[in-house]
Amino acid sequence: MEHSLAPTALIEGHTDVAPGTTVGPGTWIRFGTSLSGSALAGGVFVGFRCRLDGVRVAGGCQIASLARIGRPGAAPVAIGAGAWIGARAVVEPGVRIGPGAVVAAGAHAVEDVPADAIVVGRPARVLRRREVVQDEVPDFTAIIDRVRARGDAGRVPLPAHWTSDGGGFLDAALSGGPGVRLGAGVIAMGRPDGPSPRGGVRVGAHVRIGAGAILEGSGGIDIGSEADLGDGVLVVSSGHDLSRRSLPWQDGPVRVGAGVVIGAGATIVGPCRLGDGAIVAPDSVVVGDVPAGGFTAGVISTASPARQALSRS
Repeated sequence: MEHSLAPTALIEGHTDVAPGTTVGPGTWIRFGTSLSGSALAGGVFVGFRCRLDGVRVAGGCQIASLARIGRPGAAPVAIGAGAWIGARAVVEPGVRIGPGAVVAAGAHAVEDVPADAIVVGRPARVLRRREVVQDEVPDFTAIIDRVRARGDAGRVPLPAHWTSDGGGFLDAALSGGPGVRLGAGVIAMGRPDGPSPRGGVRVGAHVRIGAGAILEGSGGIDIGSEADLGDGVLVVSSGHDLSRRSLPWQDGPVRVGAGVVIGAGATIVGPCRLGDGAIVAPDSVVVGDVPAGGFTAGVISTASPARQALSRS
């Protein structure tokens, strides 16, 4: 069985689209994602290194980086129009996500989510319902056109005195160093000519960014000297206004202080500031500030419940 890809869809490199998958017009699939046995309608966004197996996605949905939805050979997942699946969220087979629902970053959906509900946690629970202005549905046409027009999309050169183990996707305004080391497969995005003039990734001296890390710098990421970001860390510097059906973009800058250690597999969602010397345990989800010298583990939110739900790429 062949797959069906609309000619106006943007499907980036290192994306695996298995036979039997359909991708509709105006849909944007980012680097490293895997799609199997799934049907994506028009106007869908899927972030970096997601995995969708047996998923039916209606128009206007947004799925953030590292989401895991469905499982091969299991009951299908259905995601309603305009829903939003946050970064590193997990949706189990057979679950139905209602139209306009929000599954927050790191949440684990094991049962159906009602329309316009916001769910958080592991397992996911309803935090509240959205009250929304019924404006337009999300539309990625303009940004897709801008990305297509870039001659260096995904191929930004490293600054002097940086080293990389290669194999990633560098589409960010990168600056800083010296002595910055990128592990294999690092993804970085965000430029000042994007939605925010603060877009980009600025890094102090002697910083290590581990293999497979993803730095989503559209709202700006600043990393202090001698910080250490472990393998598979995800840093997200943007969100969206849940009060409008169109989910307009909002910046959420992230500031990582000097000497900060972020453990492997952790997720950091801005706006937030990690003070000098802070430690984030592996696999944590951090939404909000961490004081200098502080230690966090698990799912940590020092932000308001509403801001916790604004957790996507």
